Amino acid sequence: MSTDGVALKQDWFHCEDCGSPGVSIPHTLSDASVVSCANCGLSLGSWAEYRRRINLALMTEQASKARRVIVADPVGSVLAEA
Repeated sequence: MSTDGVALKQDWFHCEDCGSPGVSIPHTLSDASVVSCANCGLSLGSWAEYRRRINLALMTEQASKARRVIVADPVGSVLAEA
């Protein structure tokens, strides 16, 4: 599954360009902060957009599971609120 630069493969998120699961975020976050791939530097969009895409990927993954997906990372906040 792909959501604009971020792919969900084998239950992990990967950069669509290089396959790296790492992201680079600024120390001070705002909705406009730029998130990029930690390996190749591909821009993954703003922090707000990145979180939206991750939440969409998690909700899509949840829809295919019989049991609830538990997300401890605050990036996946939509499932925590569902």
